[in-house]
Amino acid sequence: MKTVAFIGFGDIAERTSLALNFAGYTQLRGLCRTPEYKENQAKVELISGDAGNAQDIARFITADTDVIVVTLTPDRSSDDSYFNGYVLPARLLQHHLQSNGLTPRIIYISSSGVYDLHQGEWVDESTPANPGDHNGEMLLQAEQVIQSASDEVSILRCSGIYGPNRTRLAELLISGEAVITPAWTNRIHADDVAGFIAYLIQHPELQQPLFLVSDDEPLLQEDAYARLARRLGVDIKTISRSDKVGRRGSKRIRNRALHASGYQLLHPVYDPK
Repeated sequence: MKTVAFIGFGDIAERTSLALNFAGYTQLRGLCRTPEYKENQAKVELISGDAGNAQDIARFITADTDVIVVTLTPDRSSDDSYFNGYVLPARLLQHHLQSNGLTPRIIYISSSGVYDLHQGEWVDESTPANPGDHNGEMLLQAEQVIQSASDEVSILRCSGIYGPNRTRLAELLISGEAVITPAWTNRIHADDVAGFIAYLIQHPELQQPLFLVSDDEPLLQEDAYARLARRLGVDIKTISRSDKVGRRGSKRIRNRALHASGYQLLHPVYDPK
């Protein structure tokens, strides 16, 4: 059975560990800053450490590591949060692996935010990344570092992740701060992000370098907001509107590679229950 190491052990990593545990994987380790606050239902061996610290990475990634799953979240209180949260850990991991001749498989969770598109264009794995701001540039730079860190690397560019405990949009709708624009939007349930990671680990023959991880139905923002508003009991007619697409842009993601892999989405369309 493979040894899987999670760099970053937040919601997605914890869901993935549960899926792997269910599939019979027991050699699971996780690196995070505050292990004592994790539910850790899968009984992962959690180690206190910082992905941005070279000694912690060296201590955590050992020669018996078969698969590394990188799921990081930046510290948004820092001016350099995306560099420190993504690029620096990628460089430290790359240096450690190459210095020690280690070649584990790497599954790296990134974002569809590397595409700065505003006209509702269709996007797939062949679409060139074109980040439009500093954060997008840092995401892409981290991807490029990771791609050179080992022989087998899969980048997962996820669209907007929703699911339990992800309440930001609901809070905006309830408070009246949300604004409906003409943008096309894309989403993926947290269980499908975790499920797909676990699926890739169980199928080592799936070595594609890039997957777009999104559900089957891009939605106009108004439609997506209306679905959530109905669940919340919010009258969508009371939400402010703008004819300008916001900074997140407007694009429609095709998940062809995900489907070609054989993975079956648990939530093929946006259903905010």
